[in-house]
Amino acid sequence: MLVRIINGLVGLVGGADMLRFLIRRILISIPILFLLILFAFMLVRLIPGGPFSAVGGKERDPRSLGVLNAQYGLDKPLLLNFPYDGIAPDVGMETKTAYESFPDCDKLRQGLSREDATSPTAVEVEQGWALLRLTVEHHPAYVTLTLANGTTERQRCDQTQTVLYSDLARSQFLQYLDNVLRFDFGPSLGKTTRGQSVSDIIGARLPVSMLLGSMAAFFGFLIGIPIGVVAALYRNSVVDYGSTFLMTLLISIPSFVLGPTLIIIFVNVLKVIPGPTGEVWLHPNLLDPNFLSRLVLPLGTLTLGVSAGISRLTRASLLQVLGDDYIRTARAKGMRERGVIYIHALKNALIPVATVLGPLLAGILTGTFFIERIFNIPGLGDTFLSSITDRDYTLLTGTTILYATFLILGNILVDVMYTWLDPRIRFD
Repeated sequence: MLVRIINGLVGLVGGADMLRFLIRRILISIPILFLLILFAFMLVRLIPGGPFSAVGGKERDPRSLGVLNAQYGLDKPLLLNFPYDGIAPDVGMETKTAYESFPDCDKLRQGLSREDATSPTAVEVEQGWALLRLTVEHHPAYVTLTLANGTTERQRCDQTQTVLYSDLARSQFLQYLDNVLRFDFGPSLGKTTRGQSVSDIIGARLPVSMLLGSMAAFFGFLIGIPIGVVAALYRNSVVDYGSTFLMTLLISIPSFVLGPTLIIIFVNVLKVIPGPTGEVWLHPNLLDPNFLSRLVLPLGTLTLGVSAGISRLTRASLLQVLGDDYIRTARAKGMRERGVIYIHALKNALIPVATVLGPLLAGILTGTFFIERIFNIPGLGDTFLSSITDRDYTLLTGTTILYATFLILGNILVDVMYTWLDPRIRFD
């Protein structure tokens, strides 16, 4: 049974050679993704300012800034924690970190009173420096106590645990990398999302961007490829000149110009479409007329740009293929022109189109920055822009890693599509 399942999976991916190719590409992508995480982590922290540097347009006082940096781990070294980093000369080999005096959770569970369970000086002392050391960690927790009168009380306490740490690893990057390997991108540092999990924010915003992006990609290819084929077949005709002019015009207009223009025309002047609102995107329903009416403009803006680029690329590629020898041979054998175009020429002409599919899908599936901001769509692209202005290190790095992952997967998908479009391509 297991052998049949394995053989079925091998056949599904295109044979043993394709399976080996996919495994090799995935293994190669691991160090690439690691370098992308490193560069994204470092470049994000080179942005002037910081997530806590100002509040209400005023500079934050150094004391509260230090507390926030320590709370979110921004007071640690960026890459490696070398000996004596952050230790003042007058302190020497000893560092002390004070904690609030809360009772110990284990002692409270043993039935001791709050006074007996509270340590008079809840201080962690670290002596010297070593590559590996046992360190006591303090975590806030709560214990439910049963009082003498039979009622219960929820008591705040201090849960301690001893952890084996490597001092070199106690840095911002290595701790962040450790979290990423567990698919935890940390808490957001933004003004409005502070404390929320970056994974939860991405999980809530990504489906909105993927819905809009996948529909734009589908309609963009559905419109762009036929227009490119028709323009190539009627080369140097009115149809060719008209479609080329229109597509060139659409490519030349940036999305942040085309979007507001469509809003002015269809919302403000003609008043045939309601204005943009983000509420309908919280629970999108393709059967809801209210949602569809607000989907038209952002989808049209994205689709026009995608279809324009695809049509021009299809036209140029098809014209080149139609001049090849095997096309003349097929015509000389008496094959119908439709068969020559759609059986022999079009598949090979779509190889350059498939090449741009990976980066295109990565861009529109993870959010189109300006479109989501213009049409008030609560997607990942709008979140990415907000994280830049807020200097939200974790959210900005997390979305960058996600985009890089989509880009790598898209390029692998393109390589697989090559073998379907051109049987001569093999990954031995």
